[in-house]
Amino acid sequence: MKRKKKRRNRDFILMTAVLLFVTALSVTKTVYSKDGDIYGLNDCHIKEQEQECLLQIRTVLGEYHCKESGVTMTKVIDRKGNRRYKVVIHHKKIKEMDLAEKEELKRDLEKIGFWQENFYIYYEFLL
Repeated sequence: MKRKKKRRNRDFILMTAVLLFVTALSVTKTVYSKDGDIYGLNDCHIKEQEQECLLQIRTVLGEYHCKESGVTMTKVIDRKGNRRYKVVIHHKKIKEMDLAEKEELKRDLEKIGFWQENFYIYYEFLL
């Protein structure tokens, strides 16, 4: 009888310790992720600029009759806070354009940019 009671107590203490560890780990990771703005990822000003940039891209695409294009913007932020963006655009009409028209579209898109330092945007047409 004493063995069972000791075993239950040991199991209870072990489970309590595991639950406390998991709870502590969850709380610290949650706090870190909310407060861990290491590279300025939560900067609302930059997010607004990114949204504005996407709107401008769609406007330019509309001028080329490609308003319903698929547009994907991927961003990479290095340790210094420099940002690189890759914008992939696909539309049937872009595929049908000749090389000169594609280059003209790319030049018009490259005029669009952010109003911050240390950024680079690369445009790619998915054909």
